[in-house]
Amino acid sequence: ATCAEEPADPPELFRRGDATGEGELDITDAVKILLTLFTGEFELLCPDAADVDDDGMLLVTDAVRLLGYLFGGDGPLPTPGLSCGEDPTPDELGACEGSDCEA
Repeated sequence: ATCAEEPADPPELFRRGDATGEGELDITDAVKILLTLFTGEFELLCPDAADVDDDGMLLVTDAVRLLGYLFGGDGPLPTPGLSCGEDPTPDELGACEGSDCEA
């Protein structure tokens, strides 16, 4: 008898900061992070994308970091940055269920 291996789940790919999942970074991503944190009216389909500073938590600092990147000349975003990629940092954030990146 042979034992068939189950196919591995495809990697969860995302762009750091792309909280809206639209494939680009702009002020709407920061607004969505803030509205999610303060009103709870929105669901983040990819929490890792909204974890802009890659500290494993969703906080107001993520929106501030994104705004600093967009308008203040802050340095590059943590991996995967603007390219589609996996999160190199283990965390307890939920699964990425929506992104313009495909595995």
